[in-house]
Amino acid sequence: MKFNLKNKNIAVLLLTFALAVGAVGCKAKEKEVTATAKTKEITVFAAASLTESFTEIGKSFEKQNNVKIKFNFAGSQDLASSIKAGAGADIFASANKKYMDDLIKSELISKNNTFTKNTLIVCKSKKSDTGIKNLKDLGKDGVKVIVGDKSVPCGSYFYTALDAAVKDSSITADEKYKILKNIKSQELNVKDIVTKVQLGDGDVGIVYKSDITEANKKDLDMIKIDEFAKINVEYPIGIVKNTKNNQEAEAFVNYVNSKEGKEVLSKYGFETDN
Repeated sequence: MKFNLKNKNIAVLLLTFALAVGAVGCKAKEKEVTATAKTKEITVFAAASLTESFTEIGKSFEKQNNVKIKFNFAGSQDLASSIKAGAGADIFASANKKYMDDLIKSELISKNNTFTKNTLIVCKSKKSDTGIKNLKDLGKDGVKVIVGDKSVPCGSYFYTALDAAVKDSSITADEKYKILKNIKSQELNVKDIVTKVQLGDGDVGIVYKSDITEANKKDLDMIKIDEFAKINVEYPIGIVKNTKNNQEAEAFVNYVNSKEGKEVLSKYGFETDN
């Protein structure tokens, strides 16, 4: 049989059809593989003071693992309340043990550990000419002080330090009264304290050492206070019991506790055992 032009055209059509079918099959297989290797996502509820350090840790973790991290940074008390209300968190990192212990008692947290520590300090606006060298100076006439609400870890630590200072006679009850009188606002997370001092709404704010960053140190001075250094500021991290991503959550917690994770925390002013 002669292989004429008509037969040749038919052959070309058949070959084209076969290639098209093969391509469709390949794409279907690609989609199947993609679906199988689909990136998982975990949600991390973390204290506002962990914003910079955890953001960097999260980026490094994502590069090394097929996991996407969604962060929710806020006051520890708000995050704990949201978890109690059923919010979809996989991990909780708190700025104090109080809220973690509360969730443990409510049987909402499984594995947990203290992964870092911090120190309470005074941040002072560089635009302010007020002189602060010690705790009692916060009670000077005209000094505007911004602190955390008592329900917020940084606020709770501040009021605890104030009471302890009176008890051990570092300051008098009258000096404590003057300090309290100078408080102009009580914020619900530490980042709001920093912002208010930067904007000039306060001369000083009571925050953590880690809150003085490259981004704000041009506006703020850090002042260390002896009475604040005595307060034990611990940060626990735990996995939420009803997580559907336990393996990925464990991997992130392990990374935070790793040498790499602790190096990042140290870089941002946190205290680690490395």
